[in-house]
Amino acid sequence: MENFAMPQSAALLLEGGSLRGLYTAGALDTLMEENLYFPAVAGVSAGALNAVNYVAHEPGRSASINLRYRRDPRYFGPMAAVKGGSLFGLNFMLRDIPNVVPFDSDTFYNGGQRMVAVATCVQTGKPAYFEKGKTDFDFLDAVRASASLPLVSVPVRLGKRTYLDGGCSCSIPLHWAQEEGFEKIVVITTRHKGFRKQMPGQRMVNLYDDFYGDNALLLATLLTQEVRYNALMEEIDALEEAGKIFVLRPAEPIEIGRFEKNTEKLLDLYNRGHREMRQQLSALAAFLQQ
Repeated sequence: MENFAMPQSAALLLEGGSLRGLYTAGALDTLMEENLYFPAVAGVSAGALNAVNYVAHEPGRSASINLRYRRDPRYFGPMAAVKGGSLFGLNFMLRDIPNVVPFDSDTFYNGGQRMVAVATCVQTGKPAYFEKGKTDFDFLDAVRASASLPLVSVPVRLGKRTYLDGGCSCSIPLHWAQEEGFEKIVVITTRHKGFRKQMPGQRMVNLYDDFYGDNALLLATLLTQEVRYNALMEEIDALEEAGKIFVLRPAEPIEIGRFEKNTEKLLDLYNRGHREMRQQLSALAAFLQQ
């Protein structure tokens, strides 16, 4: 790919989606192979976890961790929940794995890229945007909060409040990027074009009420996720059609479970993201340079 100067007013936004994030991992590895690093990256949930390795300039690391440890009880399951407060072993991923799978913390913290992790405040039900280098606590705790799925995670305390998965209130931080004044916005989603969420079933409504009934604002946020998500997707589709943003989506629906165990399927999804981003590199370059 022909080299070009990355615009300084460019932001990369990464949707979550649990293990669907392997698609994003593949796409980001393609960008890193081409030495394409956005000045600012904002990630939600699995998107924030992927962003950590992108900002650290660590191609292959996200895929390696997810594929290597998927069946490790420290990574996922009751042991992870008991030890780390979440069905996904987020503390294990962020604190322990770097002792085995090296992590370039110097590049991550001092490399010059901005990174924002989006979490949902339990007390207000609203999204919170935590930026690397601008928190009074370890930024990786904000990443952990961003990926702490409701119902299967203990809320993470950051300062005086507690937080859960950013996707509860903000699936893609488009409005944050717009308010920050970025002129070039690129989005990587983990859902195909046209996907829309359905209203939660009664069983899910009951579970949310059982777990979060004492936090009325969070409960209201959880019970209206599909309304915000679908409106956001309509907005993103319109901006994309107008050429105002660039969106990479899976060309076909992702057919894996949220807690997928089949590592062959996960590897295939990673390869899809890698391949589909490579197919869109010329279009991405054209968008960033126009």
